[in-house]
Amino acid sequence: MAPPSVLIIGGSGAVGRPLVQEFVNNKEKFGRIGVLSDARKVSKFSELPNQGVEVVVGSFLEAASYKGFDTVICVCGNATMKLQPGMIDAAIAGGVRHFYPTEFGSDLSYGTNGKIRYFRDKIITREHLRDRAKEFPGFSYTLVLTGAFTDWTASDFNQIDLKKHTARPYGVPEALVTVTALADVVKYTVQSVLLPLEENQQRRELRLGAETLTWKALMETLEEVQGVKYDTVWLDPRETEAKEEEARVKGDVEAEIMWSGIRLQATGVAHMEGPFDNARFSLKPETVKETFQRLHGKK
Repeated sequence: MAPPSVLIIGGSGAVGRPLVQEFVNNKEKFGRIGVLSDARKVSKFSELPNQGVEVVVGSFLEAASYKGFDTVICVCGNATMKLQPGMIDAAIAGGVRHFYPTEFGSDLSYGTNGKIRYFRDKIITREHLRDRAKEFPGFSYTLVLTGAFTDWTASDFNQIDLKKHTARPYGVPEALVTVTALADVVKYTVQSVLLPLEENQQRRELRLGAETLTWKALMETLEEVQGVKYDTVWLDPRETEAKEEEARVKGDVEAEIMWSGIRLQATGVAHMEGPFDNARFSLKPETVKETFQRLHGKK
């Protein structure tokens, strides 16, 4: 069997960059590695051809952009997620047989996650993949669930100031969160492309969590690594609901999605239940302490 050929959508983003680099690190295992780029943004990928990565210039809504690739991995941002159904149709028309949508986060089937605005476009994409798989027996897809990225938990997004040592997260101390370091997420993803599907399997879900802990424990780990005590105040997540609704009424979609996302992690939304699939991979993921030490420890 020929080695897989992979095209990445969103290769210049916060997840896309390390993902492309991980494919470069393993390029001998793949037939082709490409990133799809709008003609106006080609300069962002100027270094990739020298590393064995093709820069495909075109639209992700045109079948021609996907010719010659059997696998597509989409790591697009919030504003582009809603366009994934069109990407999927174009990819299938271009001959793609396997698609990874922008998941890489919470379990959308957990609790009331399916009703959260932040996940709406992901759920629509899931439904579209399901329907297209029924129409095209040779088409399949993978959902990669990782919980929150450890790297992004201690960040401005959760109102954690790493220099002033203050934290104002929306949520509760005992909320559980499942986390995986971004560096490990991209390693899992690259390795997963090489995992064979079961016979007649069209939908594959990979649950990959490095560690599950409370937000209180996460903050205590950050304090231990930095050797300081944080001034932490837990804010009522209902405040974000009001701000989200205000943005919706104004028609500010970006702000609506942002406020919906802000209350995800410290309220238990990013908690994933097992069984997990980590054992299927040759990887020992970083713990929260190891990631924080790498990113925020004393130099």
